[in-house]
Amino acid sequence: MKNNAARKRERIREEILDAAVREFARNGVRGASMQAIADEIGISKAKLYYYVASKEDLYEEAIVHILHIWHDLFSIENAEAGPEEFFRGYVTRKIRICLEHPEICQLYSNEILQGAPVLRKYWHESKRMTELGARKIEQWVAEGLMRPVDPVLLQLNIWAISDNYALHRSQIAYLTGAEDPDKLDDDKILSEAIDLFLVGCGIVPARKPRAETRSRALGVP
Repeated sequence: MKNNAARKRERIREEILDAAVREFARNGVRGASMQAIADEIGISKAKLYYYVASKEDLYEEAIVHILHIWHDLFSIENAEAGPEEFFRGYVTRKIRICLEHPEICQLYSNEILQGAPVLRKYWHESKRMTELGARKIEQWVAEGLMRPVDPVLLQLNIWAISDNYALHRSQIAYLTGAEDPDKLDDDKILSEAIDLFLVGCGIVPARKPRAETRSRALGVP
């Protein structure tokens, strides 16, 4: 059982990582300020260096922290309930993270755009999980639970659509008529994305339009 000092240290470490993700997402590793990170969590810069060795080390810790978040989201090993429940839950969790914590996706994407100099060292685990996911998807296809798809591209497409809501919030707000990029219609976004993947993968049938919707589309009064 952890004592109070250990719990306090763990809490401060978590606060440092969260603040670091936000600062690195805003300014990149070169432009990021260790003083700004310390100020955000209410400690001195000197005390911050008690917990981390350097800005570069903290950046790497932030990237690994994000990887752990992604890996926790994608628990394909526990997908025994079937593809509908799995993809419904996974798409919901992934988009929720993008909507509520866009800085996570921003930092991760910035690292990749720079050629993944830090991330590349840890990609082997991401590849292992992607391969696990691909095998499970192929199993569902073989069992007739979903239509044939490229199992890796499907996973990448979920990422592409969900990341869009973190990286292009201002554009989405403008195109959808939202007054504030931080106040998008989360429920509608989730519903549309879930339907897109479940129907597109043949997991659930497309919903039939209501009679009045069909009539309007055909120009019938």
